[in-house]
Amino acid sequence: MKTITVTREEMESRVARFSQITPQSNSYSEEDGIPKEAYEMLTAKTLYLLMSPECQGGPMAHQPAVVTKDKMSVIIAKCPPGDRPLLHAHHRTNETFFCLDGRFRIRWGDEGENQTFLEQYDMIAVPPGVVRDFTNVSDKTARLLVWITGETEDDFNDIEMPPIEAQRLEKKFGNEVLKKFKNIGVSFNAGVDA
Repeated sequence: MKTITVTREEMESRVARFSQITPQSNSYSEEDGIPKEAYEMLTAKTLYLLMSPECQGGPMAHQPAVVTKDKMSVIIAKCPPGDRPLLHAHHRTNETFFCLDGRFRIRWGDEGENQTFLEQYDMIAVPPGVVRDFTNVSDKTARLLVWITGETEDDFNDIEMPPIEAQRLEKKFGNEVLKKFKNIGVSFNAGVDA
């Protein structure tokens, strides 16, 4: 079978240089009226989008280092001790966590009532429709490799939080910030019967 020739420039467009990636929290819009701290609470303190499809929907769609035709996002979550995103569910995508360093607690269930722990190089693949989160339970900043796969680019806009997290956000930031999250498409109905 014939192979293809790729120029250095074409190959470099497929390289994610970690030192050149801007954290996702820098992509939040002050115009939405949501404090950066609230956005970081939603997603974890620092997320680096290494790769995603060009037209991917959802909150992880901002300026990937590498644009791919694959229906996959690859993210590094860099978390200080105790940091975690809100409990959330993906209904049409699969999310897999791989512990690069430190130690992470993975919780699941509509209120995070179940848990397991990942040590360095441990991995867990969470099925669609399961509410989950991750927490750095080590005493130093730790990193988690996250990849999310789906069938179509539209599948990636499938993140939903349970009502318990809406209460947590409202308590810390007030009802106005909660309304603003809802205005940009954040849903807090995970686990609620329709």
